[in-house]
Amino acid sequence: MKYLIGQYIALLTASAMILASGCTLDDPAPSSADPALTLDYSQNLSLTELSWDKVNVTGFKEYILLQSSSPIPNSPTPVVSQDVTVLKRIKEVDTTSFSVSTTLFSPVICFKLYCAVDDRFMYSSTLCIEQHIDMFQGFYDKAAHAPDVDEMVLFDRVNNDFSTCNYKTGTITNTVHDIVLSFPSLEMSTWNGTTNAFGFDQSPGWLRKYDFPSLTATHSKNFNQILWAANVHNQYVFTATDEFNNNFQVLSRTNLASIDSRPGMSVNQNVAVFPGDQITVLTIGSNEAKKYTINDIGKITAVTSVPARIIQPDLQSTCAEGTDLFICGREGAIINRDGQNVGTLNPDANSFVLLTRLTPDESQAVYVISDNGVQRLEIADLTHLPLVSVIKSFDLPALTFADLIVEQDIIYLVGTIFNNSQPQTFILKYPR
Repeated sequence: MKYLIGQYIALLTASAMILASGCTLDDPAPSSADPALTLDYSQNLSLTELSWDKVNVTGFKEYILLQSSSPIPNSPTPVVSQDVTVLKRIKEVDTTSFSVSTTLFSPVICFKLYCAVDDRFMYSSTLCIEQHIDMFQGFYDKAAHAPDVDEMVLFDRVNNDFSTCNYKTGTITNTVHDIVLSFPSLEMSTWNGTTNAFGFDQSPGWLRKYDFPSLTATHSKNFNQILWAANVHNQYVFTATDEFNNNFQVLSRTNLASIDSRPGMSVNQNVAVFPGDQITVLTIGSNEAKKYTINDIGKITAVTSVPARIIQPDLQSTCAEGTDLFICGREGAIINRDGQNVGTLNPDANSFVLLTRLTPDESQAVYVISDNGVQRLEIADLTHLPLVSVIKSFDLPALTFADLIVEQDIIYLVGTIFNNSQPQTFILKYPR
């Protein structure tokens, strides 16, 4: 469904009300019943910028922003309940704005501002805004995209539906039923002007190639053991499996036929590919890593061990890959083409990186992180590695996210939610 970007509705009740099921922030004492503050807003994609005038009185204690999916009644003291929550408490009197990311998936989102001054509260009228969120039916928690292609591929593992979607308009454009894949990692890749979609399951190990945008399955390969990861690069598909003496394989993109293979690692791992006159491929686990050199006909010409490590390797589709950097794993390990760890996005043991992408010039990483249960979208500067500096951060709802698409001015974030017991997929948009 779509909610239109809207104008706000100023709501003022005839008398002060205190919600029976709620509790009040009861210090200081109540104020008069007339709103003394004005809360305004501007919209920037999925961000709502709230603003208000500075309170120029002595005795300032704090600003309190309340949030709800329905109008918040006027009350001389802030009332919090199951429906009304504290969005932010601000202790600095000169701070008169706050950016709110979409965390409530409702047709309308409402805000009210309180200001604690000495022994009383001042407050605003309720500000209600009609939300614009691109949403469609289905639990599409697996997704992939390719540069310069406005349509992405998504997999609904509840209904086994494989679909294409225009992520800029939030419109499903094609759907096929696929009963082979179950919990896949997806990839889209363009080579010689032809775009294909690929999907692989770890266990049982299946690799599937699809025409795009028809999503017709053209080739499949069944592995005898676990397929840890697959990475499509130009005319090749590089795979890491548990097959004895056949762990690392180079396949033809055309028909998934084997070109070359070597014994490798029998552990959970990710595959990083770096282009060049000869292609460099890294298979990286938590305790070992190998570097393979591939010539222009797909043959393996050298194999060496390298020091790179990924703490808790994740699905290949969660990783960020560039021409010189690769990022993956719980810590967001940053690895260069020489197989060296050159930084980390997240050194905190209580946090973990869920999904990462690089900007085209590889100067920034864009990633979703869960920090002690609180999820955020962060943008970090990578130009002074090993130093990683977070330059932007947006709060996110505690949901499942399928893909991040980083463009020149906009970041698209695809996720899933159960809305009234119905699985739905949404697309949020953030400024870079």
